[in-house]
Amino acid sequence: MIGGLFSAIGRLFGQHTARPSSPPARPSSQPSPPAVKASTPIAGSRIAEPVAPIVAKAPVATPTPAARIDATAIAANPAAPADESELVLLRREVVDAKLDVSAYEFSLRGELHENVRSQGRSVRAFMDRMLIDHVNSVNAAVLRERRIFIPLSESSLRGTAIDHLPPRSSILLSPEKPDRGVDPYILARLTSLREAGIQIWADDCAGTAWFANAAAAIDGVALRIAQRMPMEISEAVEVLKRDFPNLPRAAWDVNTMEEFETLRSLECASFAGGFVTHRGNWSGNPLSPEVMCVATLVNQVREDADMHQIAAILRQDMAMSYRLMRYVNAAARGLNHQLSSIEQALMIMGQAQLDRWLTLMMLGGGLGGNGAVLESALVRARFMELLGEGHRGQDTSERLFVLGLFSMLDIALKVPLEEAIRPLNLPTHMREALLEKKGTLGTFLSLAEASQSGDSQRVMQHAVALGLTVRKVNARHIEALTWVNAPEVTVVAPGFENDL
Repeated sequence: MIGGLFSAIGRLFGQHTARPSSPPARPSSQPSPPAVKASTPIAGSRIAEPVAPIVAKAPVATPTPAARIDATAIAANPAAPADESELVLLRREVVDAKLDVSAYEFSLRGELHENVRSQGRSVRAFMDRMLIDHVNSVNAAVLRERRIFIPLSESSLRGTAIDHLPPRSSILLSPEKPDRGVDPYILARLTSLREAGIQIWADDCAGTAWFANAAAAIDGVALRIAQRMPMEISEAVEVLKRDFPNLPRAAWDVNTMEEFETLRSLECASFAGGFVTHRGNWSGNPLSPEVMCVATLVNQVREDADMHQIAAILRQDMAMSYRLMRYVNAAARGLNHQLSSIEQALMIMGQAQLDRWLTLMMLGGGLGGNGAVLESALVRARFMELLGEGHRGQDTSERLFVLGLFSMLDIALKVPLEEAIRPLNLPTHMREALLEKKGTLGTFLSLAEASQSGDSQRVMQHAVALGLTVRKVNARHIEALTWVNAPEVTVVAPGFENDL
């Protein structure tokens, strides 16, 4: 399992990270990869603080919803203020054959993006520069465990912005003219980028003249499954295996677990798409006794039950008791002595952190080794918590974290969401937010779901309703990823111990 994910769960106990200062913008004519120091852990009792907001290097104007964006004019004058706050930064997980997250794919969507799709080379290159600026804002902690995939056009290779990408980046490269060979200058650029540690993946152009010419200068090929029939997928993979046996293959836009299993059997190595959080027909699936036990504990905690009562329930489950003691002792390693009783662990942990830990136990109880779902739930929970900071009500932020975790219980447990939360004595406003997206909490959840599904229009709609700028939403998204990938505390996630 991924150490960075486990670190995030350890941070639930109360480690927090010093805020790094924002790095100064670099002129594009002076390429020098950013050197970002790892965050320094600081022992404490508070929940992890967010890192400094990510500020893009281009100047940003105040959003004007009624005004349309002249993409050609912006590209012709890149120094002019761009309404960058209307571009939503989207992320999706890239997983390996074991369903562990190995990378993230980042992209930008919004009105400007839609307006430039049919524009010329200079406009597409401008959009690529904006995406590269956002990727360069990603904290080094994220890059320690993950690669980053970014879709770029071939025209981006003619500029210098691409030289600023972090070394662990992977470019999903779209050729300008797939039916023609590769320009010698482009081939030379591909070689120099690979020497700098950047991978080049051909973006769904296998079988073209461009791909045949560039195959020796790339690291892999991505197939976009949504654009092919099942028979075409098998044929395309078999041709690649025959003609380019040493070239890794990735499957993009995979929507169901059935598609994932098929592509895994065809020896694809990486997968991206909605299949990780796809909801199936789980009617009639029962909750396991272990999950019901955890739900009972969650209710006890939320009803302010005596710690001795909670400890008595925990003692009935040896595995859960072991996980709790191991978790608290590792997270509280700054103490002068090891904790020796469940009561001590519960007192040190506190009600809020115990509530979070038990919720993670519920998520882990049905995953069967699917680390991608747990990581996705953690990112959503932290993302919602950060968005809620400073919102009306002092406990809104805390409730949003737990709400984000609860919102993926059905995917983790393979039961309908209404059944998954039925054993929990949730207040009405939280149930309505989860099941009907009602109220302010429901709007926060809708925003997080829209971000996860890549629906930029809904992200902007819900951001406006909550009084948030899209620029702030983008920054909080990066902060959530940084938190989940923080390395400060190494604690094994509930339900994923290898030695039990």
